Amino acid sequence: MIIFIAFSVIYIGFLLWIRWHWTKISVLQATEDTDISFSVLIPIRNESENIINLLADLKRQEYPKEQFEVIIIDDQSSDDSHQKVADFIRSNDVDWKLISVNENDGSGKKYAITSGVCVAKNDYIITVDGDCSVGRKWLAAYATQYALHQSKMVTGPVNMRGYGLFQRLQGLEFSGLIGIGAATLRSGNPTMCNGANLSYHKATFDEVHGYQGNENIPSGDDEFLLQKIYKRYPDRVSFLKSSDAIVDTQAKTTFLDLLSQRIRWSSKWRFHKSFFIKLMAMMVFLNYLSLFIGILEMTQNNLWVFLSIVLCLRWVALFYFSYPIAQFFSKKDVLWMSLMIEIIYPFFVIFLGIASIFGKYSWKGRHYS
Repeated sequence: MIIFIAFSVIYIGFLLWIRWHWTKISVLQATEDTDISFSVLIPIRNESENIINLLADLKRQEYPKEQFEVIIIDDQSSDDSHQKVADFIRSNDVDWKLISVNENDGSGKKYAITSGVCVAKNDYIITVDGDCSVGRKWLAAYATQYALHQSKMVTGPVNMRGYGLFQRLQGLEFSGLIGIGAATLRSGNPTMCNGANLSYHKATFDEVHGYQGNENIPSGDDEFLLQKIYKRYPDRVSFLKSSDAIVDTQAKTTFLDLLSQRIRWSSKWRFHKSFFIKLMAMMVFLNYLSLFIGILEMTQNNLWVFLSIVLCLRWVALFYFSYPIAQFFSKKDVLWMSLMIEIIYPFFVIFLGIASIFGKYSWKGRHYS
């Protein structure tokens, strides 16, 4: 019971700390008065159903056409993604590049992005996933951020969209992860970012030798690079808090797809070299494990009132943490959905903690253990 109370205090304190740092990040309004040029890299594998929508979004950008190029890297798709992209480029008469990853040379998202960086002609790289959508001022927001802060790397917001309860819960939980990534970066302890909306100086990517040292880990094209660049330039990495910069992606429609995604994400945590990241991952797992033990102990001793008070405080803290981040992403019903997350999440986290060590997952038709 004492351990449960101690971890509950730490949990509530952590949520309050994250909220404080999130609110201290300034909101940016995009302008077009910059001369920054981008190379937009889109690594794809079997994205036939989504990629054309993203390309149409990029064609509608309110940013000078001569100041950005688009490079689509086909990572050995087995569907007609390659043909659809080629047809789009030809029919829209855009000077964009479509390259293919050679199976004999390498495979995977990291290799695809590295291949794109090699042929990029502009100074600033932006990566986005093929199943995403972007707003008209997406590039302008990044250009404004670079002009104001002169960053070496900029991490961006990603919104998980969906209409059913299952998808909306994913969206709220995922917005919290984005908020944690932004807040810990501001605190000087960067933890996470998302490669579906990430930008960096091309010369800086080369300077830190890209993904060298973690190229054999299937995931982590975003977070490992964040750690390497932040280590070299701790004052030149920033989060782009702008509604114009939000990238939308679809939430998973089935629990098995969600499980495979989260096992893939959580499996990379044990490879991090940052003590803060390892400590945070361990504390999250132990927090929810202590929750189960504490509930069992207090119910056996009929401490229902005390248990209810502690659980209520945890929920209020989660809502207080979630609300400003949810507002940024225009999410509704935060109060009762945060309650559902507080009930469901402990089971999910403990299962993921075990599965990420011993489990297997599949991604884009490839299987990993």
